Amino acid sequence: MQTVRATITFPYDLHEELRAEAFRQRKSLSRVVVEKIKPIKKQLSVEEQIKRDFALFDKVGKSGLQIDLVKALREDRDRDNA
Repeated sequence: MQTVRATITFPYDLHEELRAEAFRQRKSLSRVVVEKIKPIKKQLSVEEQIKRDFALFDKVGKSGLQIDLVKALREDRDRDNA
C-alpha cells in the first residue's frame, strides 16, 4: 500500500485520546487513525460525486446566503501558515 505523509491538526484532547488508544493497542498513531477513517470512506463513482457536488451548489445558491469564495479560500489557505 502506498502512503503519503500529511500534516493534520487535531484538537489536543482528540490527539491524546488517539495516542492513548494507539499505545493500548500497540499500534502506531497513523495506523489507528487509518483504521478509524477507513470505514467512513465511501467509494463514489465520478458521476455520483459530481451529482453530489452540484446538489450542494444548488442548495447554497438557493439559500440566498452571500459567500465570497475567493476570500474563504484565501482564509483557509492562510489559516495554518501564520
